[in-house]
Amino acid sequence: MFTSKAVRVIGAVAIAGLTLSGISACSSGGTGAESGSDGEGSGAETPIEFEWGVPTSAYVALYVAEDQGYFEDEGLAPNFQTFQSGAPLLAGLQSDSLDIATSGLASVFALGQGIDIRIFGFEGGTDITEGLVARAGGSIQSIDDLANGAPVGVATGTCAQISALFAAKKAGLEYSDINVVDLAPNLFANSFESGSVDAGFSWSPYILDLQRDSGATIIGWDTDWVPGGASCPQTHYGRSEFLDEHPDAAVKIVRALERAWADLREDPQIGVTALLDRMGGSEETALEVVERTIESQPTLEDLATAGSAHSFVGTEGIVRQFDQAADAFVDLGVIAEPLSAETLKNAVDPTALEAVFAGE
Repeated sequence: MFTSKAVRVIGAVAIAGLTLSGISACSSGGTGAESGSDGEGSGAETPIEFEWGVPTSAYVALYVAEDQGYFEDEGLAPNFQTFQSGAPLLAGLQSDSLDIATSGLASVFALGQGIDIRIFGFEGGTDITEGLVARAGGSIQSIDDLANGAPVGVATGTCAQISALFAAKKAGLEYSDINVVDLAPNLFANSFESGSVDAGFSWSPYILDLQRDSGATIIGWDTDWVPGGASCPQTHYGRSEFLDEHPDAAVKIVRALERAWADLREDPQIGVTALLDRMGGSEETALEVVERTIESQPTLEDLATAGSAHSFVGTEGIVRQFDQAADAFVDLGVIAEPLSAETLKNAVDPTALEAVFAGE
């Protein structure tokens, strides 16, 4: 949970036919006043007040920026709402109860439902933080064993399910060849102990906890089988109406996050503290999560200029990743139709990243 803001933990309902958690309540949407000046915030500036939805996950830069007061420095006054997963953000965005959100592929579902959002910032990827983990003594020792009939934990409608799909394809299998058990990664430990599942596709910190605490084996990471190395960008996005009303909000958020990344590269321990405050666990696991996150994080130049796998410019970076993820969800029967090229191109907005890269 966030430590220096009022935080509400949201309950669960069904969302859009997905077998994922949902919202039971949301606060009213943000109606903050526009700031009175550009650049970093000052005491005379009227803060932009808004609602920011964040699922429980290892969003290290976001947590550090919040802890260090960098959003306040930029004249921003976010009220963070925490969720059990990414999908519940849809209800908040649809009802205008959320203005900004951070998530993995909940953004794909939002676009698929016609919610008008713009994706303006990058928090991280799953390249080397998500993968396949197998319990000690189980029958799955490689992706080639996925079709041997042993139960495999996979959370439906998540980045982990896309990882499972591409791991199966890499092994020359169909996803339907896997004996899938719909199971969230935070429940794997008990299932491994009881032997009710032999392996599972998981993300950090849970996958690293399993390796460290129960002797499980990490068979591989997304980068080992996902085409292009990644297909689950964790991004910052907002309702287009809110971003139009507050045209400098996205730039201010990106600038605050860049300060957090600079801190993390200089002292990873600041991220460890932030992560432990929100998710608990061991310091060893938190340190590895932070180090892997820093290692895989693209530079601001990578994000703001064409040519990288994570670029917000053109169609070969983040747009390609979202397109690949949406197509995978169609193959898996999670969504009915892929996202159009026009929808994706219009949704991914590089202007805030370009402005901060240019020194604004």
